[in-house]
Amino acid sequence: MRDSGFPEARVSIAGIGLDGARLRLDSLVAFGALGPAGERYGLALAGRGTLSGPLLIGLTPEGVVASPLGCLEGSVEGLEVAGEAVAAPQGLRVCTPAAGEVLRWGSAGLRLAARIESPRIELTGRRILAEGVEADLAQDAAAQAADLRVASLRPTGKPADFAPLALAVRAEQPAGQAIALTATVTGADGVLSAGGEGRHDPASGEGRFVLTAKPIRLKPGGPGLGALSPRLAALVDEAAGTIGGSATFAWTGKGLRSGAQVKLAGVTGRVGPVTVAAASGTIALTSLLPPEVPAGQILKIGLLDVGVPLTDGTVRFGYGRDGRLSIEEAQWHWAGGLLRSDPVAFRPEAPKGAVTLHAEGVDLARLFAMIDVDGLEASGRLGGSLPVTLAGDVVRVDGGILESAGPGTLRYDPEKPPSALQGDPGSPTGMLLGALTDFRYESLRLTVDGQAGGELSVGVAVRGANPAFYDGYPVALNLKLSGALDRILRQSLDAARIPDAVREGMTDFGRKDR
Repeated sequence: MRDSGFPEARVSIAGIGLDGARLRLDSLVAFGALGPAGERYGLALAGRGTLSGPLLIGLTPEGVVASPLGCLEGSVEGLEVAGEAVAAPQGLRVCTPAAGEVLRWGSAGLRLAARIESPRIELTGRRILAEGVEADLAQDAAAQAADLRVASLRPTGKPADFAPLALAVRAEQPAGQAIALTATVTGADGVLSAGGEGRHDPASGEGRFVLTAKPIRLKPGGPGLGALSPRLAALVDEAAGTIGGSATFAWTGKGLRSGAQVKLAGVTGRVGPVTVAAASGTIALTSLLPPEVPAGQILKIGLLDVGVPLTDGTVRFGYGRDGRLSIEEAQWHWAGGLLRSDPVAFRPEAPKGAVTLHAEGVDLARLFAMIDVDGLEASGRLGGSLPVTLAGDVVRVDGGILESAGPGTLRYDPEKPPSALQGDPGSPTGMLLGALTDFRYESLRLTVDGQAGGELSVGVAVRGANPAFYDGYPVALNLKLSGALDRILRQSLDAARIPDAVREGMTDFGRKDR
């Protein structure tokens, strides 16, 4: 054993007896420090281990044969693999393989075969639990191999970064060569299937493994995002689309590193009050546990609906180990113009913060079309800013200002005016409605306040004239658009700043109109 990498190994015999033609030894093997054994395979290994139980020793023409009577009980203390703390709180067992012998030592050299079992192994630093662990080991003069199976691999944190996975890994090393690795991973109610390969160089202690997943198609009524990642499912509702990619694991004697490439195609979902549609792109991760996305990742998003539809967007972002999503830059098409955001950072599970959106070239006609008021038309281009506040499921705009870049038109000429606007021709209501049938503005300013997707209050401050209204006398109007138009203009009458001279001529204007 000392020649096999266990220089501190000690064997204690508690009892000796005969079992037929074989010698029975009630033994306790204390391996001592495991580091030297790890060095034989270029693996940073630390800790101490023991095996105990009855062992049967026999002689055959091929040499000495040793097998446990049943299974040997094992334990490990302070175990670290490549710098990662590993615990087996319920111990482990070394059992006889199907061939019926664990060790054969003869003229052909040493041959080893064993099955190691453990109900529970914990990667304590990573907060990952492996359950139902089995490993079949085989070694002879020509090669050595190991087949590892894990019934369930899952995080212990809540919510979990990923759903339970089933894992199978094979390691094979021809004598004097590097160790070849292959693996398969399945899970997520059959949605996830991945395979990979890699190698480990015992001489340098370095290795690399790449795992590639088949494209995952999320569909309404299917297993959903929760079958892949409970953490993501807690953030995103009604997810659909295609997700694929690969994960890379690299290690040295100093520890393990991980990364990934995640590909999104046509992904849709809802994050709190925000709906996302047709998101596509490739996202790089520099760490899987915990997840970390470096700055500068780019997604194309077909639609972002925050109560106001933003289309054809580009978002540049990152995600830190502190759990904060950092939006470095975002640009959207909105109402024929562009909307750009200032940088902002927040926690996706509890979004809170403020960001200013800067608008340019917004088409007033398309903007008013969103209000969907019969007979309301406008022309011109706007620019300005919209301060947005995020608070949980609520997105608010407070103090938003959009101003015209030049002159334009504002017309309100419904086929059937609301009842509140059907006043007598000489009344202020009737006069205001008449003035708006062909209003040519020199300047227009919109103020926007309220909850996106809820009640928005839009103020319109406009200066200009109607050529047919009192010979085109200049007029300044303040209007409030905060609901149906039959109450919009009713609320606005008191705020309409019409010069006294014009107000006095309203009756005549109404008579001319007849």
